[in-house]
Amino acid sequence: MKKDRQLELKKSNVIILIISVASTSIWDLLYFNFNVFSGGKLIILWLISVAFFIFSCYKLLVNYKLGNNYFKVIFYIFFLYTLFIIFRAFPFSLGDVIKTYMISDSQFWPLIIPLFVFFDKRITTVALFIKYIYILIYPFLVLNLIYHKLILEQLSAELVIHTLVYPLGFFLLNARYVSNKKVNISFAIIFISFVSLAYLARRNAVVTLTGFMMSAYVLNTMNRSKVMLFRIFPFLIGIGIFCFFTFTTVSEKITKKLDERISEDTRSGLFQQFFFDLTHTHSMALGKGMNGTYYCPIEGQVTDDGVVISDETNRSIIENGYLQLMLKGGIIYIVLFLLVLIPAAFYGIFKSSNQFSKACGVMILLWLIDMSIYGLPTFCLHYIIIWICVGVCYQKNIRDKTNEEIQEEFQKINLV
Repeated sequence: MKKDRQLELKKSNVIILIISVASTSIWDLLYFNFNVFSGGKLIILWLISVAFFIFSCYKLLVNYKLGNNYFKVIFYIFFLYTLFIIFRAFPFSLGDVIKTYMISDSQFWPLIIPLFVFFDKRITTVALFIKYIYILIYPFLVLNLIYHKLILEQLSAELVIHTLVYPLGFFLLNARYVSNKKVNISFAIIFISFVSLAYLARRNAVVTLTGFMMSAYVLNTMNRSKVMLFRIFPFLIGIGIFCFFTFTTVSEKITKKLDERISEDTRSGLFQQFFFDLTHTHSMALGKGMNGTYYCPIEGQVTDDGVVISDETNRSIIENGYLQLMLKGGIIYIVLFLLVLIPAAFYGIFKSSNQFSKACGVMILLWLIDMSIYGLPTFCLHYIIIWICVGVCYQKNIRDKTNEEIQEEFQKINLV
């Protein structure tokens, strides 16, 4: 009876975590794309979501065993340096805390999310997280039913897919532990999103979703998963290629923008401005702190896709994950970041006896690749999953479990 009560509490806390994080992007979508409510109400809704997020973190970030001595030393150095990055912005006013840090997905929260290495690493808890990632399918479907052009417009498609579909990649990598029906539906949603992003020519996002689909196939095949989808995956690819070259009118419409942009260079000038600023402000080694910006004047304009770009002189976002780390904490921050994540990916992929740990390692590896293309650390479930995976990959007792032992843990929450 006590175990059942504890399991129910875990379920509630995991659901609160997932919904609280995903809801912040939904509020942004409703405000910026649909003007459903005022800016003041947006702040209130964000703060409510953040309050629930903090509550769930208090309940779920409870495992302080960091796995091995290397990880213990390097992670604490990494996080102490992160605190240095945060406190370089001191003093904070109350207005800064509320309007800049609490309701921004790219300034304060990405520096705190690495604490998810302390996520409760009992298999049932992580399995619950995987199980309830699936619930993100429902708001995805509802939003698209309400506004059928949602995934056909650049800003809304990127926001919705990044928020609600990217986490399904982790679900797909763990396909052997979940039902075929849920795997098939998750794959269908990811594939629909892939087509949407190809149509909108979002190159980095197309690479991300391709990475999830191909990695899930390889991982499930190598681990002799019995999931039917991956047994017929080559056949499905064959059908896709046949349809692409047979129905040329449709395929050309889908890939027209992507073909035009595939070799387009949209960032060289931005990167040049970035490095020029950091070099001349002597910020390459230590970065500019949590509030760091770089000089890059951009004139306001409306793109062909209808995206409104505002006038800016100093930008706080650079469209590359590694350079974003450099802006905040310099080369030192990038090095510490890689010293944490690269060994985690190695342990998960090559030093594991089960698909669950390998899936965690693959998630980290895909993220490291994504960051070289875009992959910005933000307040989102995708980035939270990465740090949960880091914590798992350093746990030898989890890596040494067999697939059968992991399966038994997943069965306890009726996931299979």
